[in-house]
Amino acid sequence: MSARPDVLVGFMGAGKTTVGTELAALKGVDFIDVDREIERRTARSIPDLFAEGEEAFRELEESVLGELIASGAAGVIAPGGGALTRPGTRRLLAEYARVLWLDAPSEALWARVEADGGAENRPLAVNHHRFSDLQYQREGLYDTAADAIIDAAAPSAVAAIACRDSGIVRAGALDRLAELIGDRRAFLVVDEPVADRVPDLGERIVLPGGEQVKSTATVEQLWRAFAAADLERRDVIVAVGGGAVTDVAGFAAATFRRGLPWISCPTTLVGQVDAGIGGKTGIDVAAKNDVGAFHPPLAVLSDPTLLGTLSQRQWAAGFTETLKSGLLAGDPLWGLVRKWPSTRGEDQAQATLIRRAAALKNRVVAADPKESGERAILNLGHTIGHGIEHAAAGRYLHGEAIAIGLVAALALSVEHAGLASAVADEVTGVLTRQGLPTVAEDVSVVAVLDAMRSDKKRSAGRTKFVLLEAPGRAVWGVDLDDAVVEAAVAAVCHS
Repeated sequence: MSARPDVLVGFMGAGKTTVGTELAALKGVDFIDVDREIERRTARSIPDLFAEGEEAFRELEESVLGELIASGAAGVIAPGGGALTRPGTRRLLAEYARVLWLDAPSEALWARVEADGGAENRPLAVNHHRFSDLQYQREGLYDTAADAIIDAAAPSAVAAIACRDSGIVRAGALDRLAELIGDRRAFLVVDEPVADRVPDLGERIVLPGGEQVKSTATVEQLWRAFAAADLERRDVIVAVGGGAVTDVAGFAAATFRRGLPWISCPTTLVGQVDAGIGGKTGIDVAAKNDVGAFHPPLAVLSDPTLLGTLSQRQWAAGFTETLKSGLLAGDPLWGLVRKWPSTRGEDQAQATLIRRAAALKNRVVAADPKESGERAILNLGHTIGHGIEHAAAGRYLHGEAIAIGLVAALALSVEHAGLASAVADEVTGVLTRQGLPTVAEDVSVVAVLDAMRSDKKRSAGRTKFVLLEAPGRAVWGVDLDDAVVEAAVAAVCHS
């Protein structure tokens, strides 16, 4: 993603070496495991060095890690699970690396460690109880240091692709734009509310944002601006704004001169957890997002402090996507969103929320980049929600319409997928706590059903649904009787 090395952090058993090797191969760079490098330099084993005291070992580890980063010897580096316990190591990584946290449940990590010899190879892996306690103690360090979270429970190849494509979620993330652009020319497409927060790095065009900007007229405006700037294929488009702006700018980049590279800088909550990542770009012609392209960005930079430009209503609408992600991911994200207060929460909690929601999307996209299978789960609540959004003709924000769609989808899940009704009730409570609607007032059921028939994901003339069996367990491609669908829509639309 840049000249900075990717440093993989995480607890024992997270797969740093396995994923690091595959990530380095994908990027065409070298990989170095810090433990193996220490053993090579000292001609001693890690357990032997550890026996002389953990503090001395951590000091040596920090020194070797610093040398590796300074020398540029590797594009991907994996230190030990306890490397971040030293403040000096945390400062080093914050300044000179992109930090990716490989995270997985304790049970999964312990099973891997046991299979690998347990305490014989890992001095701190005494038993599962102590193992879990130590993991819990270190999670705060990983969370604070991380630029992105990766699902380490996914297959290693999927995790490696997610590592490569994951971005940066951190205050001041846009400060890294200059190093990503390098010696290329940049053309910035900027959302009006954040125009004064974007560094001056090249020519720019400012768009008003909102769903109405996703039009053929806007795309032509951008194409003509790119042509007037005489952009070449090595130049880069930088999209800074909400999901509508990143969608249309990404699509313009995908189609101008048959494809220019681009960088996505989402500045809204819905953009940072969903719309600005994953490589789907598009505009609205006959229906929402019915013209578009898969065009993954070079990088995704998300600065949570920019969410301060949002109204409470806009922030809450974006929260709907994090709630959806929590339902799909299960814990720990589900546990985080279900307890979220009526406020926006603390800064670090917001950053964690965004990283974990982005981790879910990155993992799903890495496994299914062209939406031919599992990626369909990301449409939970969206099939009916998009219909409501269209039928309401602008009265509901995207996230508000999706909130109502989620209520309908979970009601269908209770009846047809075995979801516990308590989960559906809890989601309604979370939405209400955020001030989000759970029914659509003055919206015609017929208009919603008509809009749903234009859904770009219809197959053989049928609209397929995503349902939830339990948090963390979704099913997709569900074909429901027309009467069942109409009843579900009627339950959430009051005309």
